Amino acid sequence: MKAIQATIAEATLFESGRPMIVVPYIQKTRLKLDRVMVCWDGSRTAVRAIADAIPLLEKTKDIEVVKIVTSERHKEEEFDGADMGLHLARHGFKVQVTRIQQDSVDAANALLSHCADSGADFMIMGGYGHSRLREFVLGGVTRSILSSMTVPTLMSH
Repeated sequence: MKAIQATIAEATLFESGRPMIVVPYIQKTRLKLDRVMVCWDGSRTAVRAIADAIPLLEKTKDIEVVKIVTSERHKEEEFDGADMGLHLARHGFKVQVTRIQQDSVDAANALLSHCADSGADFMIMGGYGHSRLREFVLGGVTRSILSSMTVPTLMSH
């Protein structure tokens, strides 16, 4: 995504108060919702994105809740993803929960890699869980996904 497009997307995400679907410029096919990957970190923005996506999720065949963990010693992180998986299953969805070990790559690349490996058609995630200033200075998952996404992505803030 070009700089001006990223700026517009960021402003829309922050100022609209609504979810937005960002489509990568390489997208040539119609929107598919067969396999949806939900990025889960337990944040308010992730909860908002999932709630905003419920009408779209009703059209899916498979939902995968993906939780990135940074080390095995954080076993309690495992329950966050399981709880969200259970929540979605109670809505009648077929859900799988996957933990991704984040090793040498950053979180955004780990998510994009898993998205490609799993054959996901669509991604759902919270946008800017940290302040824009922190993400601007240090980088962040939202900014990285916006710059190199490969599938349409619903984001909410």
